[in-house]
Amino acid sequence: MLSDYIDVICTNMKESGFGSRFVLGLTGVTYRQLDYWARTRLVGASLRQAAGRGSRRVYSFEDLLALRVVSRMLDAGVSLQAVRRAVEYLQKHHSRPLTTLRLVAKGKRVFALAEDTSKAIEATAHGQVVISIAVEPIVRTLEADVAKLSAPRELDIRVRGRSHRVVITPDLQAGGYTAEVPSLPGCLTEGDTMAEAKQMVREAIALWIDASAATSRKRARAL
Repeated sequence: MLSDYIDVICTNMKESGFGSRFVLGLTGVTYRQLDYWARTRLVGASLRQAAGRGSRRVYSFEDLLALRVVSRMLDAGVSLQAVRRAVEYLQKHHSRPLTTLRLVAKGKRVFALAEDTSKAIEATAHGQVVISIAVEPIVRTLEADVAKLSAPRELDIRVRGRSHRVVITPDLQAGGYTAEVPSLPGCLTEGDTMAEAKQMVREAIALWIDASAATSRKRARAL
């Protein structure tokens, strides 16, 4: 059942790794921003860093949240330099400031509210109040977006006149898609895009049918 796949996704969401392709879609940042922020250590890939040509960064759910918070602050008019100074200062006092603190932007200043909301830690220089950014609503929105993006999709694909139910699941870490045919044991394939996954599973179904027919003929001759 499709619900079996969804249960696994909900359980493991915050333990999953996310490749750059899906990170861009979930956070709204550009690849240039993602690469620059990783190289300058503003927000990096905590699960796996790029290590040479062809290697891939793997981001955690907390990394996605940090990227969204930075993006929101930039949209609110806070300069990247101010965000960077705030993060560098707050990291001396808190291990994950972008994902757990309530941040308030004041032009060129960034404040982090303490548990006592009447107090705040100033993390940058001077300016005027512009916007307050609460992390918790961003967490809820991001969780919903990840659940939607990672949800498996059921399709009916016809091969040689017969319809087969196919479950296609995004591989958030590698960036491709896995296609499985539950009614055909072991019929599993992958594709870099949804279109490629559909084509690959059609070919896999045809090969499975041919292999099954050949096995049946051998068994019949052996009787």
